Amino acid sequence: MDYVFLIAGSLMIITCFYFIISPFFSASEEQPAGKAETDERLTLEQVYSAVNELEMDFLMKKITHEDFEKLKEQYQLLAAELLKEETKHKKLKHPHAAVGKTKKAADEAEAEILRELKKLRNQKG
Repeated sequence: MDYVFLIAGSLMIITCFYFIISPFFSASEEQPAGKAETDERLTLEQVYSAVNELEMDFLMKKITHEDFEKLKEQYQLLAAELLKEETKHKKLKHPHAAVGKTKKAADEAEAEILRELKKLRNQKG
């Protein structure tokens, strides 16, 4: 009877060991190229949420004022670049639109971004 318990216990230990070790040796499933590219790309919402978290950290005194200003400016520049890319893609999708109107709209959007950046820099937090 002792041999039965030894064999059953050994099988249980080997089974547990197999389930613990098998994920390390199994082939990982790779994502399709298109999906991986979209996952790695930042969205405007992600940048805005990062700025929001940065402001929360500053208000809770987790980071210094200098670091806060430096990081916030970097995020704002990144957001401006993303907005430019977005308008560029919209231009490519609608090439038949009037060139003068799109250039004027892009200039207005860029001016608005610069005004907002200036306003944020002048604000005292």
